[in-house]
Order: sequence, then C-alpha cells, then structure tokens
Amino acid sequence: MQLKDLADNVINGYQISREEALELFNAPLDLLKEGATKITSAFFKQAIELCCISNGKCGKCSEDCKFCSQSRHYNTGVKESPLKSVDEFFAEAKYNSDRGVHRFSIVTSGPKLTHDEVKVIAQAYKKISSELKISCCGSLGLLNLDDLQLLKESGLSRYHCNVETSPNFFKEICTTHSLKQKERTIAYAKEAGLEICSGCIIGMGESIEDRADIALYLRKLQVDSAPINILNPIRGTPLENREIVTPDEVRRCIAVFRYILPKTVLRLAGGRLLIQKYFSDLYNYGINAEITGDMLTTAGLTIADDIDTAIKCDRVISKIEPVQD
Repeated sequence: MQLKDLADNVINGYQISREEALELFNAPLDLLKEGATKITSAFFKQAIELCCISNGKCGKCSEDCKFCSQSRHYNTGVKESPLKSVDEFFAEAKYNSDRGVHRFSIVTSGPKLTHDEVKVIAQAYKKISSELKISCCGSLGLLNLDDLQLLKESGLSRYHCNVETSPNFFKEICTTHSLKQKERTIAYAKEAGLEICSGCIIGMGESIEDRADIALYLRKLQVDSAPINILNPIRGTPLENREIVTPDEVRRCIAVFRYILPKTVLRLAGGRLLIQKYFSDLYNYGINAEITGDMLTTAGLTIADDIDTAIKCDRVISKIEPVQD
C-alpha cells in the first residue's frame, strides 16, 4: 500500500500491519507528518487536553524498573514520603481545576497499595468529584478488582497502568513484575467500568521494532489514552548514561503511534523539559494531550505556559472524550 493512501485507509477503519508500521519508521518525515495530521483531524477537534499528577506516595519502591528514581534498588537521593491526606489531595486538585486542567491523577510508588490506603484515596476521589469540575484518574499499582470497583464508585473515571515498553524488551527494563500482571490489572479496571490510560517510555535502549510493537500492543489492549514519555536519564539509575532521543526520533515515533492508534488520545508525559524547544510541533504529528506541571520527581512546564503555547498553535484547551464508534 502506498504511503499517500495509508492515512485515508486508516481513517476508513484499516488497521496497519507490523510490516507497514516498520516501513513508516523509514518513511519521509514530512509525509508522516501530513498523514498523522490528517488522521488526528479526522477523529479529534483541534484541542489539547491537560492533565496533572500528584505524587501521592513517594519512594522506597520494591520494584527494579531501571528508569525509576523511586526504586529502592538504586541510590538516586529521592526522599520517601507517606500517602498524602484527603485534604492535601483535594487542595492540589482544586489548584489545578481552578486553572483549567481537565484531569487530576494520583500516582503512588510501589507495586500496589494496601486496602486502607485505597480507602483514603477513595475518600479523596469522592470529595474531588463531588465538589470540583475535574476528572479523577489514578496510577496506583497492580490493584485487584474489588479495590478498583471501590475507586470507581468513589469518582475515579480512568485508570493508568503503563506497559512501559514492548513485550520483547520489558524484561530488560524490569524483572520484579511482568506485563502479564499489568494486563490483568488493565482487565480488572475495564471490568470495573474504568477508561484505560497506558503508554510507554521512549529512549531506554529499545529498537525501532520495539517501538512499533509498543503501539501494536496498546492497540491490542484498546487503551483510551496513551502517554508517551521521553526518557529523562536520572543519576543513580541503570539508565543514567542513556543518550537523549533526537527530536526527529520523537516526531517519527509519535506519528507512527497515530497511524496505529488513530482514535487514542496521545499524551506528552515525562521528559517535557527535554523537548521544550519543539514540543508544540508535536501537535502536528498526533499529540493532542499533555501532562502539565511537574512530574513525579522531575520538573515539567507550568500550566500557564502550556495553555499559552496551545493557544498560539490555534488549539482549543478542552477535555477530550473517548471517540464513540
């Protein structure tokens, strides 16, 4: 199939193959941009959705994810902090809601929370969802169905569980849990009636084949939102000396993701400062959402900066609802 026809076929329901995805990684960048823009415009308004994250519980994680500053396996200097209170979560959510942010996500370290910790977060979601105009999201580890149902009943609308990388490369990044466990959590979240947010980190040493396989894997999981993180090599982690991916690598990867995931919200996530000089150009390659403000243990861009940039690029600041077939 010719590249010039591929975008139209994707818009009409065609799902590209792995072979075609790999060919896209070698296609002229200007043609990729043109096709990705066309696909995005077919399924979404010219909108940018903003979400923020709260570092709800930090550090001393038992898992050995090689990119993470919060793992107790590495000496990164990140300080441990216990789970925040309901009032602390509410104050953060209100601050962001008042400034036009659409989604508030509580993120916690560790493979999963205790049930008592889940109950605290459920109370926070109930207060936030009943008093503020901001959607509640969560990234709380490998929770079971009962906990996810409680959170759903309390106001949680979307659950986040990153696949991080391809099935083939995952074992090079983490050995203390598996993708099968993540798949099970995502299945539980769907059963509980939650939308799914799951994405990856680019630049950990994965191949082009791995990058294609990530997007194909996310397509299989039928995710609603896919955060794309750019590795920010953190001192003390095994990946501290990784070279930063180039701007064109980022552009190309996002465009290919858009071809594979035409109806999925593609969200700029970690590594925002690394791409600060060109991130608005990524709107033309398929990005239509971003995490604003600081990340978990690294700095991000301010809400005001993100809103100003989106407006200058003629994007409306708006919550993006899942596309209905």
